[in-house]
Amino acid sequence: MRAIVIGSDGLVGGALFSALAAGGLDVIGTTRRLDRVADGRTVHFDLAEPEIAGIPSADIVFICAAMTSFAACRASPQLAQQINCVAPLALASHLVSLGTKVVFLSTSAVFDCQAPLMQPDRNYGGESVYGRSKAEAERRILGLGRLATVVRLTKIVSRRQQIFRTWEAALTLRRSIEAFDDHRISPITMEHSVDALTAIAARGEGGIYQVSGASDASYYEIASYLASRIGAESSLVRPCSAGSRGLPAEEITPFTSLDCARLSDLTGFHPPQPLNVIEEALLSESES
Repeated sequence: MRAIVIGSDGLVGGALFSALAAGGLDVIGTTRRLDRVADGRTVHFDLAEPEIAGIPSADIVFICAAMTSFAACRASPQLAQQINCVAPLALASHLVSLGTKVVFLSTSAVFDCQAPLMQPDRNYGGESVYGRSKAEAERRILGLGRLATVVRLTKIVSRRQQIFRTWEAALTLRRSIEAFDDHRISPITMEHSVDALTAIAARGEGGIYQVSGASDASYYEIASYLASRIGAESSLVRPCSAGSRGLPAEEITPFTSLDCARLSDLTGFHPPQPLNVIEEALLSESES
């Protein structure tokens, strides 16, 4: 079976590309950066100016590339619409017409995030530019039929992310930090995401799958746990509201957790507890 990963030089796309190749699949990746095209395993493809005819034939295509920064989407809404909706839809329509299975990566931001463990069929309600662009793409891609699959992911955490590196450095030096107490995530690891995507590629059917933690934790709770785990005083972590630091109301998420029952039925996935994910993804990486 041949697979193509659109955006194989991105965070999720890169990990997925490596996992599929390690599993023995014939995998081709795409990049929008010409200097990264090499060895026949990576081809040029840019969602901002897509040349769909240049995509090689495949059995399954994962659309991982996206404009994921809320701030960048807010600053350039037309570009966000092009990259997150218009181009993926055109690509998916072309591929489905050829009999190719399409897996589109999406986000919990398509919802209003006002309740935990959001069901797959919950009404769309995201108000951010990012969430709206992904919601429209979801609706239209799912309308292509049984060859179309949407996989919604909550926040993938890694020690490499700047916010955690900044917190860790400050707390290690016994300097205070501020963290949002009203803005929550339902963290998962890269391994959770890749395991789900590879299983869906092998055994999944069309429709919606959701990958999420078991519940939500605020950035303040996560920072406080990080402080206690590295032996820093709890008073060094100070709560603040996301709005007071300039985050628009439509981008503040009281809840992001998703119901994962369909994925659990397929793979036996057990949604992890938030602080267990932090332990695994951040602290274990630090110790290693």
